[in-house]
Amino acid sequence: MKNEEIRVFVEKVINEKVQLLLNRIDAFQSSVFRDIEKLKDMDELARFSLPKELAGRDEDADGAADVATLNEFVKKISGASNQLLLIGGIIEGINRFCDRAALFLLRDDKLVGWRGKGFSGENGQISDEELKRIFFSLSANTVLKAVIETKKSYAGDPLHKPDDFLIYNRLGGGKPKRILVLPFFVKGKPQAVIYADSLSGAPIRSKPIEILATVGELSLDLLPIRQKLLAKIKTQEFVEDTEVEQRIYETHEEELEKTSAPVRENDPERYARVIINDIILYNKKVVEDGIRNRNLYEVLKETLLQAKELFLRRSSDVRYFEEQLVTVLAKGDRAALKGYKFEALK
Repeated sequence: MKNEEIRVFVEKVINEKVQLLLNRIDAFQSSVFRDIEKLKDMDELARFSLPKELAGRDEDADGAADVATLNEFVKKISGASNQLLLIGGIIEGINRFCDRAALFLLRDDKLVGWRGKGFSGENGQISDEELKRIFFSLSANTVLKAVIETKKSYAGDPLHKPDDFLIYNRLGGGKPKRILVLPFFVKGKPQAVIYADSLSGAPIRSKPIEILATVGELSLDLLPIRQKLLAKIKTQEFVEDTEVEQRIYETHEEELEKTSAPVRENDPERYARVIINDIILYNKKVVEDGIRNRNLYEVLKETLLQAKELFLRRSSDVRYFEEQLVTVLAKGDRAALKGYKFEALK
């Protein structure tokens, strides 16, 4: 056997083995993503039955309605896909057990209004939206500050600390009859305060509120894990859909070759555009926020790296992929992709 024949034979064997290895890798990835897909249904994590005594009213009244409400909002909170929905679920749920509810976020030396529910905007009260413009300095001696520092809840008279009148002046509606204030922990540290009050004199049902706050804290700690799982699921969905579209495109190309003038066998620019458009389709809100905040790569890092890997399976010219990243995904704003390591576009 001549040297050239040996070389051809060896190359053929190597190519066959490489293709076999790639096929096995693809099969393994598909198997992994099928297993991840099973985690998509999170309902089992939120389904439970609360003992009646845990959700009983502060009085001895029947707590069946409280249990039903708790079940509803525990599912809503634990199933939230982002922080805004999660916090919104906590405050909306708490408001079912008091007249007004709010969450104040700890930022530097002040507590800033983040979310409110039950603030009517009437009779001197602020509205739910206006709560976001309220803040309290930690230099003021208020019950909000005390709860953050002691890491303990407070329930009782609204004038607990000397400067508490500041709270009611800014919230409006007069002095409430009773208040409940809880520290809200993130990864074991108090990062916010939950405020609940009663203007009418109706009791604040503290036990359900404490349960919802605790579920909120645990769900917030688990949220990054949940988001990563959902991101992997969405990534696999758009990868599979893109591959289907590419097969349809290739079939159409073959038909064109039979009936018309020759066309290019491979169009890396179009393929890159298909992949990027699918990312936008499946992550519309994330993409819009990423462009506005100029952190597209940060919020879509895993998805973009998966997309790049998919593109490189069919084309080695990464320039086409990077051009579509800038022009289509980032709408021409390359700065929105800060952190992405461009290889071809300099």
